[in-house]
Amino acid sequence: MSVVDVAIIGAGPYGLSIASHLRQGPLSVRVLGRPMQFWLDMPRGLFLKSLGFATTIANPDGLRFDGWCRERGLQGREPCSMESFADYGLWLQRRLVPQVEEQDVTSLTRQDGAFQLGLSGGDELRARRVVVAVGLRYFQRLPQALAGLPAELVSHTAQRKEYASLRDKDVCVIGAGQSALEAAALLHECGARPRLLVRGDGPVFHTRTPLERPLFDRLRAPMTVLGTGRMHWLLQHIPTLPRYLPEARRVRFSRGYLGPAGSWWLRERFEPHVPVHRLCEIVSAREAGGRVRLALREQGGVRELHADHVVAGTGFELDVDRLPFLGAELRGRIARVAGAPRLDRHFQSSVPGLYFAGVMSTFSFGPLFRFVAGTGFTAPRIAQHLSRRLERVPVPAVALSGS
Repeated sequence: MSVVDVAIIGAGPYGLSIASHLRQGPLSVRVLGRPMQFWLDMPRGLFLKSLGFATTIANPDGLRFDGWCRERGLQGREPCSMESFADYGLWLQRRLVPQVEEQDVTSLTRQDGAFQLGLSGGDELRARRVVVAVGLRYFQRLPQALAGLPAELVSHTAQRKEYASLRDKDVCVIGAGQSALEAAALLHECGARPRLLVRGDGPVFHTRTPLERPLFDRLRAPMTVLGTGRMHWLLQHIPTLPRYLPEARRVRFSRGYLGPAGSWWLRERFEPHVPVHRLCEIVSAREAGGRVRLALREQGGVRELHADHVVAGTGFELDVDRLPFLGAELRGRIARVAGAPRLDRHFQSSVPGLYFAGVMSTFSFGPLFRFVAGTGFTAPRIAQHLSRRLERVPVPAVALSGS
């Protein structure tokens, strides 16, 4: 059985960023997961909502996403395609983290002062520290009313790899955020008949920020990795600031900050083509003759709507219990904040040696960590703590018995 100092679960932006910061240190590290899997599985034709300079995977070599785009003649500001971001991530991985092992972690337990990981290839691994950086893979949120529908009639935007199979179909898209709006636009462009269902009176689209702005505008609303604004500036430059808020307020702030909205460049692809049902709520959904029959509560009462398929752009729900590889005993020892792990200032959970990075750190640190831009603070902080705390001594021999 192999023994290492650090095992990193996940090879997306956060996993690769942390691994790149550890690569020249004295610690032995194994990185487990398919590089950039979440991004590679996205349908072609999607674009990032963030600016190019704000979507760099932080690394000690300064390999920036916007510079990578410019060198290849691609858009380096906005909109940048998800395909180009995935390619950038793979390029960075090959250069800085070539040792990534493309296998899943099937189990994680803690025994005799170390962690034991079962791998999809059949091997086992022991690690003195573990960093969980799995991204959004396990956390898709589906409205309860849709939970009983068969998979061929309902899907989450994060589960779809294409929309062409819905050509000539009537499709209801639920949600008012970027993923829902972009899904509706792509459905129209591939020949489907989408309609959008939203609980509020949206959708809302951001306006474009000019490349050149007057000095007063730049002082009043500075440009940041989250867009223009003074609060954005505080979150970028003092990323630990939300930690000083009371827990309930921090969770509300993290959930509500930068709420559902579409990018400026999406508006003309959406508005002329997709009808919107505003101020409506799905009461129930059932299969009827191979289609979906939705009961909607609107201002005028309850009405029925029929569709061939429902696409839910309804976001994600952070919950430690959704991580299928976590052993029951270990899961029970992890203190929670609204379902997510409660982390200390080094991103370490209540289980010593178990760290969480990326979106799972949002309720402990704030909304910056919902985005790739959060790697700039997270990766150096975790790498420094691991290097400082992890003494290079053997795992106790009793832990290896039977290996």
